[in-house]
Amino acid sequence: MGDMGEVFNEMKRQKKERRASNTEKSTQLLIEKGVKFESKNSGAHLVVQGKDGRLIDFWPSTGKFRPRGDKRFQGGVFKMLRKYVEEQQ
Repeated sequence: MGDMGEVFNEMKRQKKERRASNTEKSTQLLIEKGVKFESKNSGAHLVVQGKDGRLIDFWPSTGKFRPRGDKRFQGGVFKMLRKYVEEQQ
């Protein structure tokens, strides 16, 4: 295989590892914060219980989330927690 093929295979491997790490860390963060969620598709999709019972679809491998009823996706587990899950003091 040529050099370019090896480079792309290495990039693909690194991306897969990063997504697995993101899934593990984001899920663990939710557990540590006591956030209620339901795991779907072997943990690839989480349905998170937000403020006032609002449900949020969250994909931990990419950090994308979408509160149910919203049309646009947003990104970042910390943003999701801050805006939609944790109560403000």
